[in-house]
Amino acid sequence: MQEQVLKRIDELLDQGNTILRSYRGDDYWIKEISQAQAWMTSAANAILQIAPPKSFYHAEMDRLATHENLKSGIPLTVFEKVLGVLRSVRDEANSGLLAKLEYQVFATAFDDFLDHASSFHKSGKVREAAILVSSVLEDTVKRIAQKNGIAASGASLEPLIDQLVNAEVFTTVKAKRIKSYAGVRNSALHAEWDKLDLKDIGQAIEGVRELLDDYL
Repeated sequence: MQEQVLKRIDELLDQGNTILRSYRGDDYWIKEISQAQAWMTSAANAILQIAPPKSFYHAEMDRLATHENLKSGIPLTVFEKVLGVLRSVRDEANSGLLAKLEYQVFATAFDDFLDHASSFHKSGKVREAAILVSSVLEDTVKRIAQKNGIAASGASLEPLIDQLVNAEVFTTVKAKRIKSYAGVRNSALHAEWDKLDLKDIGQAIEGVRELLDDYL
């Protein structure tokens, strides 16, 4: 998917540079509105597809899309700035920095979920805490696998943990601990509430938080 988007971005960069060549430095408005609008829409779509949610790129595209002079036409400077954002996101993706940023964004979101799980845990709400920490555990392990080149789609949690041990991402001791957290997950998934213990859930919350800090 990313390769297709990057190929499209290269095409859009060529098209954008071709459009700009027909203008002088003192021009303010784009003359071919239809052509420029189609290009900017495609450029924005490509940027938003490849850039992580809540990243600078999304914020910058929102800012440019609400430029007050767009009500009257397309200022050349706005067109040039979109072109600059497009070039930047291409370069960052090729260098691998976007992938790192994506993992950071997800780690922050997961940490928020764990905060909620911790609140439920402190309130003695076993089911709510177990469900939240279980969701974060599975998604975290899958993202760690993807980050290390291991296919995670459709994979079960415990075999995935074993693959991470084989790849020397997890130690055997670490894997054993993670599988113990998976016990909380399994009970929550099967609604076996009588098998859930507040102490085990608390350990799972702290353990998953360590996974986020150490591996994403």
